[in-house]
Order: sequence, then C-alpha cells, then structure tokens
Amino acid sequence: MPPYHKHLETSTKRTGKSYQEMHDWLDNHPQMKAERHSLDKLPENIGFVCSSWGDEAVVEYLQHIVEDTAMADIETLKKAGVPEEAVSHSIEVARKALEISSRVKIAVNRKLIILGGIYHDLGKAKTYGMQHGEIGAQMAKELNLEDGIIQIIFKHIRGGLTEPEAVGLGLPVRDYTLKKPEEKIVIYADRMADIYTDGIVPNTDEKDAENRFVEILQTYEKYGKNPVTLQRYLVMHREIHEWMAVEK
Repeated sequence: MPPYHKHLETSTKRTGKSYQEMHDWLDNHPQMKAERHSLDKLPENIGFVCSSWGDEAVVEYLQHIVEDTAMADIETLKKAGVPEEAVSHSIEVARKALEISSRVKIAVNRKLIILGGIYHDLGKAKTYGMQHGEIGAQMAKELNLEDGIIQIIFKHIRGGLTEPEAVGLGLPVRDYTLKKPEEKIVIYADRMADIYTDGIVPNTDEKDAENRFVEILQTYEKYGKNPVTLQRYLVMHREIHEWMAVEK
C-alpha cells in the first residue's frame, strides 16, 4: 500500500483538499482497516463516506482503494514503459469502473474490475495504435496475469469487435464478444472516462457524462466511432443500468 502521506498528497493534487479525516478513517483505525478497505463492503463504505464528507470525498475514497489494491500493478505499468498519461488514464478507468461496480446489483469480481482497468492499456507501452490491445494481451501473458485481465485487454478495443470490424482494423479474427460483466464494466468505464476527461461535459462532471452518454456518443464520432460500434456501446450502457435497477 502507498504510504499514508501519499494518499493525502494525491487528494490535494486532485482536489486542492487533503481529505485527511477521510483517509484517517480508512487507515488509522487498525481494528477497522480491513473492513473499510473491503471490496465486498464497498457500497456501504461509500454511503458512509458520502454522508460524512460529500460526493468529492467518495471519489478520493475510491482512488485510495484502487491505489492500495493495485500499487504493485501500477508500478508494473511504469516499468513496462507505459507513458505517464496512459498510466493516469488507467488508474482513472479503474477508479470509475470500481464506482460503477458499487452500484450494480449483480455479483461481480471487484478486484478483477480494478486490475482490468489498470492493465487495459498495457500495450500503449509499445503503440497507441489499434494493435495495442493485442500487444498488451501478449505482454500480460508474459507477466503471467490471469486470463480475466487478458480478456479485458484484447477485447477493450471498441468494446467487443465483430469479425468484419477486426478484419477492417487489421486485427486477428477471434471471438471478441464481451461475456462477463467485469469486461463490460471496465470497457464502459473506459468510454465514460474519455468523455468527462476530454472536456465534453463541464467540470469533468461524471454524472452529466453518464446521463448524456447516449446523446454524446450519437453526436461525437470520436466516441461512437461507427454505427456498429455505437450500437454496441448503447446496448452496454442500457444493460449496465439495468443491473443497477435489479432487486437483490
């Protein structure tokens, strides 16, 4: 886990506030630390953080959890040569995917969601081109990463390519279909993070990006890409929001 003071520095850099009281709540109560870091108790802990310190603190709480869970993996990205901006993006995708996972009412593997977000752009150590999914998956195999992470890496290019799309992009023909909810959540978070960090919505408003997701993808070709890809993202958006509405 990163040193405690690093969490304070990260929050200060991101928000202008250290959120020391929230980080104290997470780290400085040994008897409760495991429970407050538990991925299984994420929704309950988010509720407490939100009621105690507000929405912005929830973002910092999730950032803290991602950094603690994936500290060694973030270092692996850097050692592999992934550029700094791609590392920052990957941490943000993991953080956003974890937030989405806290709202769905189906069983998901939150650690896989974090690590899938962290590693999805591993191939950008070699190229920013369409091959970065394939290259990243091969690098992940060499690092002996679990298959669930590898699947997210090669499938994240446009969110589950059809065979004609793969041929058109010069990628291997294989089954890119998104089968697991973890794959869909990470890839949805990747698209969402692009939208709100690119300045499409004011003040990187994540809620606005989510509420306007359909409109934005239909308006900006950069995000919708083409009719086939657009439809795939819209179905993913609808399915994930259906998971949020499911009664346990």
